[in-house]
Amino acid sequence: MSERTIRIAGMAGIAFVVLILITVFAGGSPPALDDPVGKVRTYMVDHRSALLISNVIGLIAIPLVVWFAVVLRELFRGGDRVTSALSTASLGGLLITAPVAIIGGSINISMIYIDGVANKLGDDTVRVVYDVQALIFAGTSAGIVLFTLMAALAIRRSNVLPAYVMWVGFVAALGNVVTMFSTAGSGAAALGIPGVLTFALFILVGGITMAMGKATPAAT
Repeated sequence: MSERTIRIAGMAGIAFVVLILITVFAGGSPPALDDPVGKVRTYMVDHRSALLISNVIGLIAIPLVVWFAVVLRELFRGGDRVTSALSTASLGGLLITAPVAIIGGSINISMIYIDGVANKLGDDTVRVVYDVQALIFAGTSAGIVLFTLMAALAIRRSNVLPAYVMWVGFVAALGNVVTMFSTAGSGAAALGIPGVLTFALFILVGGITMAMGKATPAAT
């Protein structure tokens, strides 16, 4: 694999982090899952344009992170069978995460996709749709744990990337284990924050490292 391809994949990872952080913060501070339905409805209606644009940005970001993960796997493929298996599992984790995130984004904007619909929906419908999208996004933590943990173990075995990337991967895996517990109840929803931030940090650190030419493909 050429150094240019690796650098481009690193830049794709960096661009993904920038875009995904825009989607996280563009809509302002969303209501908690146990807030009154009226507050949820008002938030969705008032932030309609920002939420629709954020969903588009998220769709643009996903191909970037998939390319990053594919090239990351290729860096490990020259190693032994265990390293190859770990890298394949890592890519699989990301490929699980991406469609789940797309589904979550689609459900999130379904109430406001057609202007004016949210104001006509019943309270129970608004509540269920809002809770479902939150649970789906929390569910991405399962794939992210697989992605980051397997990548960190592959780095440890092959030294394809510096050790600090490995440690960030372990932190990201732990952060997303914490996020899994955000599905335990509406009061635990805030546990979703560590997962998002540590995942973004792993992609950012790995992307910068690859873009700077500090990745060494595993030797056969």
